[in-house]
Amino acid sequence: MASFESLRAWFARQKAAAEARQSAERDGRLVEAWDPAELAKGCPGVRTEAGLQGVAHTVRSGSWFGWVWLAFTVVHCFFMFKGFSAGKVKVNGSVVADPSVWQFLFLGLFYAPFFLVGFAFTLARYQVGLSPDKIRVRWRILPFVGWTWDLTTGEQVEVRLAYRGATSNKQPVEAIVVSSQGREIHFASFLAEKKKAYLAAAIRDYYDANGAPAQADFIA
Repeated sequence: MASFESLRAWFARQKAAAEARQSAERDGRLVEAWDPAELAKGCPGVRTEAGLQGVAHTVRSGSWFGWVWLAFTVVHCFFMFKGFSAGKVKVNGSVVADPSVWQFLFLGLFYAPFFLVGFAFTLARYQVGLSPDKIRVRWRILPFVGWTWDLTTGEQVEVRLAYRGATSNKQPVEAIVVSSQGREIHFASFLAEKKKAYLAAAIRDYYDANGAPAQADFIA
């Protein structure tokens, strides 16, 4: 009986520790303010453009994993199309000696998702548009393929690096988390660490200097 109670206590401690760790990962850490001189140096791979409406940061999400994936997909696709053209590929257990245009098309469609994954980790770009009342994040794999996130900003804008579900080698990966007025958006989990840190600091610096102005009290 004593051993059973000890086992239950051990499981309870493990559960409490896991919950505490998950909570800490989700809360993350506030992005610290960078020295203006460091921000002014910029970051390789991050392009910054200032305009009348605000500031835009553009960064490509390239990685070695993506390039290896893309290279493997290209080579595999090439040999499959070559074998298909030579009549050496089996479909449903039978060699297709004279493939039709439709069969080539279906083969291309089969590889399309694999190419998209490769593009997502190599050529995809984030464009983070900052204005005093809104942040808009565009992620594009191709010019018209991707997602857009918008967050209306108030007087207080908080920027964190925190876990939001992404993992690499079974380890949690931090995303840039921007929150304001009880809402948040998160992005850039798989961005290179230096680019991620610079982008998060640049977002904080912008809203520290250009936060949305407080509403004036009504004067009767």
